[in-house]
Amino acid sequence: MIHRKRVVRVTSESHGNPTKVPFVAPPTLSKDNASPKPRRNAGAGSRRLKRDARGKPIAGVFELRVYVQWNPRTGKPGTISRTFRGGAKAADKRIRELLDEYSQPEVGVRDTRFSALLEEWLRDIKRQGRSPLTLREYRRLIDKTIAPALGTVPLDALTGHDLDVFYGELQERGLAAGSIRQVHAIVRAACRQGIRWSWLKVNPADAATPPKPSRTPQKAPSSADVLQLIRAAEEEDSQLAVFISLAASTGARRGELLGLVWGDVDWEKRTLTIERSVAVLEKGETTYKETKTSQVRRIAIDGFAIGALRAQRKELGAIASDAGVELEDETPIFTYDLERPISPDTVTHYVRNLSRRLKIPTHLQALRHFAATEMIAGGIDVRTVAGRLGHSDATTTLRTYAHVLPQRDRDAARMLGGTLSR
Repeated sequence: MIHRKRVVRVTSESHGNPTKVPFVAPPTLSKDNASPKPRRNAGAGSRRLKRDARGKPIAGVFELRVYVQWNPRTGKPGTISRTFRGGAKAADKRIRELLDEYSQPEVGVRDTRFSALLEEWLRDIKRQGRSPLTLREYRRLIDKTIAPALGTVPLDALTGHDLDVFYGELQERGLAAGSIRQVHAIVRAACRQGIRWSWLKVNPADAATPPKPSRTPQKAPSSADVLQLIRAAEEEDSQLAVFISLAASTGARRGELLGLVWGDVDWEKRTLTIERSVAVLEKGETTYKETKTSQVRRIAIDGFAIGALRAQRKELGAIASDAGVELEDETPIFTYDLERPISPDTVTHYVRNLSRRLKIPTHLQALRHFAATEMIAGGIDVRTVAGRLGHSDATTTLRTYAHVLPQRDRDAARMLGGTLSR
């Protein structure tokens, strides 16, 4: 005679003593390999004592099973199985926790692809006022890198392992560790928002491991290289020669320099007020926005920068005179039509192409590093350097330019040693 095994069945609404019900066999696939049929008791769970090799029950060790219509790993009905060590009441509590954890998502979420979450997340952060430049970069990475590989994956089927495999493929394609970490940041932020919207219960990015960032310090050009760039630019586009001069002498970001208007220059006090930046929108149009740290700063400029600015104002003044207009305080310092600032992409591409032609291994961002390293090497304190660069605090400066500090440490040692040896 064959005896049917009986197990304890627990539902999320169970209270008091659990009831006894027959064990229900796992679902079978149809002939055409369709999804498993939903269980009749989906949303319920069971427990039974595990058995040793001789078939005897092991006290305090339970096999827990939860029957769900929605398994987040497969997107189909299925069974969630767990081993639990403890008492019967604690096992029942764990079953109810599993039922809640793997409950069916909101209507429509089961069929949602990862690309849908990415698009909705982009719309949300745009509504919150995220920088146009940031949105443009996120859009580029999503369209070119993330969506082609992961966009069609069902939302709740995406796992940390899927992401690790994806990151490995990006490394094989030669993508830098920093770029892969940026991709990871987008995925993690979108999934975190998905949890807030109840589209997801867990964040798969938390279980993924992007490559460690490269610790190779940014290499700044020499002063001779910078002067060569300025002289070459003077022969081609005097405006961009002035731009390179200010980039190297102020350490300001490209958008901040392009956001300068003539009213920001105090000729008597020899200062520049940096209170806005220029960003590129998705369609290539430019717009003004706040600085990266949303702070206004005033920096001193020397005779070199003053001379470059006077030459720029003289040239723009001649153009304005020919057009029958005057330069006003709101006129951009760097402009081709006296109304709109030069696009950030224009100056970036120009400096890159000019550097290649001159065979100088540098780029526009390196001019900012040039200013920072020269200041630190010259003995300027880190707090002053941070304020000039527009860093929100000195820790950012220390982290970015830590490779320059050992030389200052040696200078300090020589100074102290010289004092004591007198």
